[in-house]
Amino acid sequence: MKRTCLTSLTCCFFLVAGVRAEEKPVVKIGIPRSIFRDIPPALLTFANEPFKDLMKAQTGLDGDIVNDADAMKIAKDINDGKLHLGVLLGHEFAWAKQKYPELEAIVCTVPRPREVQAFILVRHDCKATNLGDLKGTKLVMASGLRDHARLFFEKRKADEMGSETLCSLSKTSTVHDAIHKVIDGDGDVTVCDLASWNYFLKLYPGPAQNLRVLAKSEVFPPSVVVHKKGSIPEFVVKKFREGMLTAHQSPKGQKLMGTIKMERFDLLPANYDEQLKESLKLYPLSAQERAMIDK
Repeated sequence: MKRTCLTSLTCCFFLVAGVRAEEKPVVKIGIPRSIFRDIPPALLTFANEPFKDLMKAQTGLDGDIVNDADAMKIAKDINDGKLHLGVLLGHEFAWAKQKYPELEAIVCTVPRPREVQAFILVRHDCKATNLGDLKGTKLVMASGLRDHARLFFEKRKADEMGSETLCSLSKTSTVHDAIHKVIDGDGDVTVCDLASWNYFLKLYPGPAQNLRVLAKSEVFPPSVVVHKKGSIPEFVVKKFREGMLTAHQSPKGQKLMGTIKMERFDLLPANYDEQLKESLKLYPLSAQERAMIDK
C-alpha cells in the first residue's frame, strides 16, 4: 500500500516535470565507470541490472541507468536536471560538492570491508622506506584497480619521487595477478585496495608473507547516492532513503551488494562533511579535470 502511494505521488511529480500521463515515470540514474572499475566493459550492462531491479523492488519506480566514463560529467548532468540521481565515490562527491554545492547525498554505502583504503606493496626484503627509494624500478598495476587506490599511488609518487619516475609499468588483468608478479620477482612494487588485499591474505596466506606494506592510505569517504536539492520532492527522497536502508534484507538487494562489494546502504556518518573536506584537501580536483568540466 505504501509503495502504491509513493508511486502515485511520484507520478504526479513527473507529470509536473513534463512526463505525459501515458508515459511510465522513469528515474534516470547516472553511474560513472569508476563504480565498476574492476568489471570488464563488456559486462557493464549486466552490472547495471541489479541496481535497476533494486530500485523497482524498493520504490516501485523504474530506473534508467546512464553510464559515463567521467563522474564529474554525471555530477554536472544532475545539477543541470538531466539526471535525477547519481552514484559517486566519496572523493568524487567531494569534488562535485565543491563545484555544485546544491548536490546532496541521500545515503552512503557500507563497503566490504568497511574502510576504503589503499596499500602500496613491495617484497618483504625490499629496503625502500618510501616510493622515492624505488626510482627506476618496475611497477605492476591492475587494469581494474579501484580509483581511490590509483589516486593514492599517484599522490605518493608525486610527493616522494618528484620528477623522477619508475623504470617501467606492467599491466595485469587483476589486482591479485599484480601482487603475484611482485612476489615472483616480475615486478618491484604494486598497489591495491583493502578488499583485494584482505582477500589475497585469505586465499594465499603463505605467499603473502613474502610481501610487506610500504605505505597505507588514509580512509576515504564512502560512496554515496546523490541528487540536487529541490530537484526531487522531499517525500520521494525520504522514501528512496528508507527503501535503500532496508535493501540488504531482500534477495535483489543482496545481489547488488555482492556485485559492488558492499554490505548495505546507510545514513551518512555524522562527520561526513569533515571527511569530504579532508579528502578535498589531500586530493584536489586537478586543473585539467576542472577545464574539462567547464567546457
